[in-house]
Amino acid sequence: MALPASGQISLSQFRTTFGGSVPDSVSEYYRGGANVSNNAINVNIPQSGTASFSDYYSGAGTQTRNVSIRLGYISPSGGVGLTTISSTATPFSIGGGANQIAYQPVFHAGTGFITSASITIQQNEDVASNSEHVLLYGGTSDSTTTNIVARWDAGSSGSTGGNRSYSIVWDADGLINSITYTGGNYNTGIISFVTDNTAAARTAGYKWFGFRLKNPSSFAKASDIMLGTFYSTSLTQPS
Repeated sequence: MALPASGQISLSQFRTTFGGSVPDSVSEYYRGGANVSNNAINVNIPQSGTASFSDYYSGAGTQTRNVSIRLGYISPSGGVGLTTISSTATPFSIGGGANQIAYQPVFHAGTGFITSASITIQQNEDVASNSEHVLLYGGTSDSTTTNIVARWDAGSSGSTGGNRSYSIVWDADGLINSITYTGGNYNTGIISFVTDNTAAARTAGYKWFGFRLKNPSSFAKASDIMLGTFYSTSLTQPS
C-alpha cells in the first residue's frame, strides 16, 4: 500500500509500507537501502543525508504482479486478461468469440519496473477488418489509465495476413519516450498504426499503462492479436 500523497505521515507508516524495525529511524528508509526500493515511484526519497517526511509522499513498497495479456481467434482461441481496467486484478481466462475484449492489468513504467518492451501485432487473411484492434492506454495514476496513447487497426484481406513489430521505450521516471516500428512479415499493410499520442502522454505525465485487445467481428483463419513482452509476464510493481 502506498503512503499518502499529502498530509501527515509517520515513521510507523514507513514500517508498514516498506518494512523495517522498531525503534524506527529515517536512516532505515533511504532509497536503495535495505527497505526502500530504488525505482521510479520512490524517486523523491533521498538515498542519504537529510530527509523530510514530505519526500516520502506516494512512496510504496513493491510486489510481483502478473500483467499478462493474450487474445486470439479460432486457434488459439481466447486468452487471458481482464474485462475492465484494473491495477490489482489477476488475469483470468477469456473467451475467443467475435468482438471479445481483453484488458491488460495496469502497470507502472520506469526504473525498477519496465523501461522497454517489444510487441508484434497480427491479423490473418479471411478476417473482418477491426477498428481499435490494439489500444495502449496511459494515465497519471493506476485509477486513471483511460487515455489512448496508441491505437492500431487491422484491415481485411482474402489472400494474405501479416504483422508489424514495434519497440516501446520508457524513461527512468516512467514517461513514454517512443513507439518505433521495427519490421514486419507478409502483408504488413494489414496493420495500421493510426494514433501515436506518445508526445502528449509525456507532456501529461503518464506513468501508468495497459493494453486492450479486441477480436474482429468475424474470422475464418486463426491468429493471436498481439505477441511479445506482455504475452505472458510478471513485473515488479508498486504494492
